[in-house]
Amino acid sequence: MKRFLSLFLAAALLCACVPALADDGGSGSTLLRSLTHNCPNTGIMLPEYFSPYQTTYLLTVADWVSRPTFTPTAMDPSATIYVNGQLVRSGQTSQVIPMTDKPQAVTIQVNNGGASTTYTVYLQRRPSEKRTRVSAGYINKIYLKGTTWRIDADLVTIKYSGTDYNSGNLSTFTNGGKDSYDYEVDPNCIFYYGTKSNCYRATNITNFMNSYLQYGSSLYTIVYIESKIVAVFPYGADY
Repeated sequence: MKRFLSLFLAAALLCACVPALADDGGSGSTLLRSLTHNCPNTGIMLPEYFSPYQTTYLLTVADWVSRPTFTPTAMDPSATIYVNGQLVRSGQTSQVIPMTDKPQAVTIQVNNGGASTTYTVYLQRRPSEKRTRVSAGYINKIYLKGTTWRIDADLVTIKYSGTDYNSGNLSTFTNGGKDSYDYEVDPNCIFYYGTKSNCYRATNITNFMNSYLQYGSSLYTIVYIESKIVAVFPYGADY
């Protein structure tokens, strides 16, 4: 009797852990075919890969991420999708999810013919790493906020062909869409403009603002320490 009861409880627990197969993905489906986010550089999602039948996920992002979005694609084109209650077309980017330092739940509800499936993504920031990091992006604008200079940039995704510089880590970049990342400029930040092979040091941020667009691109490499920009120089394929 005890063995039967143990097997019964184990079976019940297993059933509770397996997502219900709401439908087969055909006409009238309330499942998503895919669900992506716009934080590929820092976002870590568990489970790592999306499954239509897995309805709960945990997504952690870097502490400086402020404008995450989701792109849900439905199995059935006739289904309607709501992200946190706001209608989003299948395959289109959702509204920006306002970030705070507290974990939050993002719901993606798929409705079709009176039936629905709800996916939940628990979204949170990771603690600040407080270290030097390097990125690259197109400078959207440089502006003064109060007494502090700031740079708004559209960051790109860098891919290296080697594991270190000596192996020829030539880099390429892709830009999936126009984004806006806003950072404070350190008072002692150094600026270079021009091209990778022929750059000039700006005397100050005003000189940089007047010169950085003169060489055909606003794509620059940006160096941060503790979320403040400390250096800006032209992007090059072997940085």
